[in-house]
Amino acid sequence: MKGVVFHGPGVVSTEDLDLPPVGPTDVVLEVEACGVCGSDLASYAHGHYVEAGQVMGHEMSAVVVDRGAGLAGLSVGQRVAVRPMRSCDACAYCRAGDTHLCGSTYGRSLGYGVPGGFAQRLHLADVVVGRDVVPVPAEVDPFDLLWAEPLAVALHALGLAGGAGISRLLVTGAGAVGLSVTAAAVAEGVAVDVVEPVTERREAARELGAGAWAPGELPAEPTYDALVDASGVPAAVEAALPLLYPPATVVLVGLNDAPVPWPLGAHRVTGAFGYRDADFARAVELVATGQVSLGGLVTHRYALEEADRALAAPRPEDNVVKAALVPNPLS
Repeated sequence: MKGVVFHGPGVVSTEDLDLPPVGPTDVVLEVEACGVCGSDLASYAHGHYVEAGQVMGHEMSAVVVDRGAGLAGLSVGQRVAVRPMRSCDACAYCRAGDTHLCGSTYGRSLGYGVPGGFAQRLHLADVVVGRDVVPVPAEVDPFDLLWAEPLAVALHALGLAGGAGISRLLVTGAGAVGLSVTAAAVAEGVAVDVVEPVTERREAARELGAGAWAPGELPAEPTYDALVDASGVPAAVEAALPLLYPPATVVLVGLNDAPVPWPLGAHRVTGAFGYRDADFARAVELVATGQVSLGGLVTHRYALEEADRALAAPRPEDNVVKAALVPNPLS
């Protein structure tokens, strides 16, 4: 089968790859679609998070094409959501349910330590059905389903911000995670406003049921009792502070290497990384039941051979909301 192999910053190639033998609790999946995440763009541009030889990709919809004899609960031809973040299940974090904080996550997760979804097929070892792969109804659209992983990230961030207890939520940045936070909050009945400089992304936020504004358009007065920053832009966080009530929770989920300037105040500030098992399960449920449908926001679709185009930093005029690789022809 073919897969996209990372060789160094700005260098990937589509190559013939071998799959390992199928063990008793392993599964082989045909990848239908795999989203391009902001971390994938950083990996491609700078070599962040990955080493040469890595097959990237972790936001996917897939179909079972083979399974081990000891694996119950899956059948060939079944569509599944794939949980890419995997942990050791033995450390103190894992025992406490904080599997996303496990020190072994990096080396075990799809697209980072082990081969990911930028390939025609994917071999998963030692699978737990219902956690690592989650069966969904056949009618679930693959481009909706690839959002389950960023939606899990969003649900974790939203929970840290206060979840359904929030009266009004401000989201800065309407990329994939920001739109996922928006969709999750709307599904929970929370009123949401989004600040985003790109017109097409503001329109996407409005389609999800949120208000959407360009930077500087909102009145500089306290209106919101929580902020989720999905932009990773320090200036966006700083500009949002006058819009928050003094006790508002601020959750930083956007990728960022620069320091965030922070005036002293009464805000509780927390970072959000990854997601817990329950967040991913809830994300799949929201997608599978149609409560969250984001597939229409996949504005750009690429074949494996076009991976360098998909992974290059998008130009403003490209109007990219979400890109995905489609490794196999979809029927």
